[in-house]
Amino acid sequence: MAADAALKSHFRGEIREISRAFAPGPPQADDINLSEMARNALNYLRGNPDPARAYECKFSLGPLGIPCHYPEIAPPDEYGYDPVSLGDTDCRMDWQYAHMREMAGEPEADAVEKGVRARIRSYQKEDRLVWVNPVAYIGQPISGTWATTWSSAKLMQSLAESYEREGNAEDIEEARAIFRALKAITLWDGDRAYYPGIAPYRDGQWLKIGWCADHGRNYPFIVEPCVRLWEVSGDEEALDFARAVAEGFLSGVQPDQREMKIDPETGAFQGHVHLHTHAVWGVAHLGAVLSESRYLDWAGRAYEFVRASGADYGWYPEFIPQSEYRSEICVVGDMVSTGVWLARGGMPHCWDHVERTVVNMLSQSQFFLTPGFLALFHRIHQGRPSEEIESAIRELRKLEGGFAAQPAFDDWVSYPDKMGEPGTSANGLQMMGCCPPEGMRGLWEAWQGALEERREGVYINMALTRSHRAAKVTAYQPACGRLDIEARRPGDYFLRPPAWADRTSAKLLRNGQNEALRWCGPAEAYVKCPALLPGDMLTVTWPVPAFAQTFVPTSVPGRQQPVTVRWTGNRVTGVEPQGSYLPMFSDDHGR
Repeated sequence: MAADAALKSHFRGEIREISRAFAPGPPQADDINLSEMARNALNYLRGNPDPARAYECKFSLGPLGIPCHYPEIAPPDEYGYDPVSLGDTDCRMDWQYAHMREMAGEPEADAVEKGVRARIRSYQKEDRLVWVNPVAYIGQPISGTWATTWSSAKLMQSLAESYEREGNAEDIEEARAIFRALKAITLWDGDRAYYPGIAPYRDGQWLKIGWCADHGRNYPFIVEPCVRLWEVSGDEEALDFARAVAEGFLSGVQPDQREMKIDPETGAFQGHVHLHTHAVWGVAHLGAVLSESRYLDWAGRAYEFVRASGADYGWYPEFIPQSEYRSEICVVGDMVSTGVWLARGGMPHCWDHVERTVVNMLSQSQFFLTPGFLALFHRIHQGRPSEEIESAIRELRKLEGGFAAQPAFDDWVSYPDKMGEPGTSANGLQMMGCCPPEGMRGLWEAWQGALEERREGVYINMALTRSHRAAKVTAYQPACGRLDIEARRPGDYFLRPPAWADRTSAKLLRNGQNEALRWCGPAEAYVKCPALLPGDMLTVTWPVPAFAQTFVPTSVPGRQQPVTVRWTGNRVTGVEPQGSYLPMFSDDHGR
């Protein structure tokens, strides 16, 4: 059957028990609300930094431990209470304040947001680079400060985006100054550029000890910030530099990468996945805006390799290979960003990957003090005084809206051996501070990509509810297979049903009247509705399959544990084996 074959081409493993899903009764609006998720995320962004320590942010978070904030990797020293946060956690959070505020409809920055930005700006020296104690990059105590390309590039992008939002000329001039400083310390192979991964820099030397013995062999993060600087300011030098680094990636000019190098034919690599995908994202973006197939192909192969190492609902491994099945939300955010740009670059089926990741992985890993969490917390701390328990819970409320950083396939808890002890992993539920803002980036990317105004008209890319100046989009429960669109501007509209949908059974209503479907666009993935007027109503429907999927994850060598996922369209309804502690995909998970 053609519909079954189409379904199987978009999901891995064995697909069986396929049936038609029907929503009982009248259609019900979907309960996934990206704006509400962003409002919850703001609670975390405002609760994480400590005003008493000049808005120092927290990396070392373990919500099941008492205390939940326990700097074990790098104990407090003269540089900070939680030195791992310096130039990393704070820079990642800085990006997301404005994004989450825009999604939530909050126009003004508060004191916390301003305090975090001021802290990051205080790291800059006269050369305009960001100088911090490098423990976040090497994972061990060391004296002194070093310049970091990673933090500097993130500040450069933050300032460029601040200029885009607010028009402050000082922001874009500072972003350009940081760019020039970064370019000045670049290593070159002919006309191709590179840095030694995320290694800190000082006096012509790159610090490659501790974590950076490996991370210094990985890919640098610079292409995406340069592309954004060019998009915002028209700086052609930044675009040329992004090309030079991308050409270095494709050619493999960075020395000593060995197993970490992305195979240009297969996209395969080994090592820390996030430090690969954070770089791949920028190349996909560059390829899309330049319509450069070489960049899109390279990024697409790496993207598909990571997808094949994970699960179709957005679970991606922290390492390849790894010793246990653990995801990392940093990777999830990267994969959403990369999927968005691959979709814009001519692969519209990637919008389904983005949608599945947001409505499943990100919605289910966003952290709250659920009944299930509180029951487990009280049980593992049952011998402690009630006052201590209540004090700990008050602190945890500041973390609601963040993300469980390393969930298993169906469990927030992925370190069960010493559950309740303080520390990022010993407590059982990992919540390192790098991950929550990267999960928020995934929300932002999906919110932006759900509806787009392009030169040809308005594009509806995903079945996500979205209110926009061009249209109001209402998504419905997964079994409904339905989108309603109220036009708010005149012009042509392009609607994309899921790539697996049976086209022969899809239907389109325009102001309540049946209309023939005209497929167009990349891969003929869109239904074109021409010449709409404000107030016109569109409804597109498609049949929704319910099915079971079984696959064997590949990120843990020698492990042959099959995972079965039950789906209704793009929504997960259950995972087997079910999580043992705080399962994500079940009716009784207490959320």
